[in-house]
Amino acid sequence: MSSKGSRGSSGAIKDKWKMKRWYSIYSPKVFGEISLGSTPAFTVDQTIGRKVETTLYDLTGDFSMVYVHIYFKVASHDGDRLYTAFYGHELSRDYIRSLVRRKSSKVNTVIDVATKDGYKLRVKGLALTTYRLHREQRTAIRKIMQDLIRKDAEAHTFDEFVQEMVFGNLSNTIFSETKKIAPLRKVEIEKSKVLGLLELPKEVAVTSEGSNTSSG
Repeated sequence: MSSKGSRGSSGAIKDKWKMKRWYSIYSPKVFGEISLGSTPAFTVDQTIGRKVETTLYDLTGDFSMVYVHIYFKVASHDGDRLYTAFYGHELSRDYIRSLVRRKSSKVNTVIDVATKDGYKLRVKGLALTTYRLHREQRTAIRKIMQDLIRKDAEAHTFDEFVQEMVFGNLSNTIFSETKKIAPLRKVEIEKSKVLGLLELPKEVAVTSEGSNTSSG
């Protein structure tokens, strides 16, 4: 009797699984709307908010960016196509570990910023020096990092700021300024996380498209 019940239960699970549909997932426009695979669900509404992880290598084909992990969340849909919004990024631990050297300093900073279109993010910056620094030097470098990250966010829209962080423009700017304090080996935006609502990029996108149409 128990074995029959087990088979019946297994069959019910299989039947339920067959009832699910597969939905294709795509990256945001700022990342080229690249296919990120697919996900099963009974209804498309169940997919909203699901997290997707990929690498910058998968999005660009540049193998040198394989250590940059990108996180998206499903934010909207069009039929069976799911569109995501940027949720955050993080450099791999192995990559960060490979940068650390003995007898040198590692300067970290974590700061909450807002883009000019009102999107809030938490950003973690990292500077690695060629030799050990005094406390005053570390404090000065940390302040410059915070100021530049904040100013860069305020000067750009959400999509623009994401590109600044992920593709290295922001870290290059920080490197140019902080190297005046002490010799540096590397500056990275180690991690970011979106603190605002995911609905905001969609609203901004609609507004942006409308303004582009009217100006054309």
